[in-house]
Amino acid sequence: MQLARLSIATAAIAALLAIGALVAVAAPAAVTRAASLQGGATRAVYCPDKQARGEHLAAFIRTMQAAHRKYFATHPSAKERAAFLKAQQSQLHVLQRALAQCS
Repeated sequence: MQLARLSIATAAIAALLAIGALVAVAAPAAVTRAASLQGGATRAVYCPDKQARGEHLAAFIRTMQAAHRKYFATHPSAKERAAFLKAQQSQLHVLQRALAQCS
């Protein structure tokens, strides 16, 4: 019984090593890239809408000053104005980062 278990374990290890060798021979760059810090799904970005992101960012930048003037005309509170500017800058950075991920 113990001999059968050892045989099965040995066969499983051999199969795993054979698959690993096959992958290493078929795509050697894939193995080294996956093992690096820059490899893997964390760095991969699928970005079919790069142009749309750029247009959205440009439109936001184009309308920032008008939104600023309009908000400040209707909100005299310094606290509210500061919150608006902080939110506007935050949105700008979100859009810039989204576009930068496509590069």
